[in-house]
Amino acid sequence: MEQRNERMLVSRPRRLAAALLGLLLPWLALAGCGGLIPPNLKCQLQLQPQLPPGDGSYSIDLADSSVIFSKEGAQISVKFLTDDELNARFPPLFDGRHINPYTFALKDPRKGYVPPRFTVFQVTVSNATYAKIEFDPGKATLVTDRGEEYLYYDAGREGANPLVGNSFTKYYKTELGISGNEKELSLERMGTVYKTIYHRNRPVFREDRRTGMLVFDALPEGTQEIRLEIKDFVLSFDASDNPEQTVDVEFRFRLDRKIVEMPRRGHTVAAEGG
Repeated sequence: MEQRNERMLVSRPRRLAAALLGLLLPWLALAGCGGLIPPNLKCQLQLQPQLPPGDGSYSIDLADSSVIFSKEGAQISVKFLTDDELNARFPPLFDGRHINPYTFALKDPRKGYVPPRFTVFQVTVSNATYAKIEFDPGKATLVTDRGEEYLYYDAGREGANPLVGNSFTKYYKTELGISGNEKELSLERMGTVYKTIYHRNRPVFREDRRTGMLVFDALPEGTQEIRLEIKDFVLSFDASDNPEQTVDVEFRFRLDRKIVEMPRRGHTVAAEGG
């Protein structure tokens, strides 16, 4: 009798635990569909070029959505690059380290998604007719519809030129004596910056072209329209190699920002939504 009572005392908690588990499993499944599992969010940012009416100097390349300014054989082509495009161009190292200097790798825990790190344009300058033309990224300004103005990021040392607004070397702290893994990662990123940025004082001679990144701070939330202002695009130089003929260029874009829920691996958004 005592052994039977002992077996009953041992088996009773087991039966109770099994019953509770049976009740909890459906609730946990519903809770997962109901949103207790954090959603997989993504920030999608697109810039749509807006051509000035009645101005034939501007056009859109339908192949890649870049906007082009042309003047007698000189061209400036501007294409906005999304974070997905940038990450595809600069993938992680073999060990998974994120070396893309233009994007973040981790989600912002307060927002639940990876925010933009910068606003990046690919600029291509082509010269078909002039002896020498020059685009100076130091004379480019990004202006929002709310009046904020942003200067470009330069690859050189801070203060190397009075037109420099921001410095990648300062941003990545390569001048602050950092060491170890942080320094190695920053140097990897700076190496990519040096190779891909549009540098200053790089003229484009006849039948040649030059391409590079033009980088600004990330656009604040609530921005709906922006314009990229380029001052003193040089079309010709005098005998002393000073700019002789210049033109101001302006590119306008409408901004479309969406925070969307992405499907998790092995699931669909509909399933996550319950």
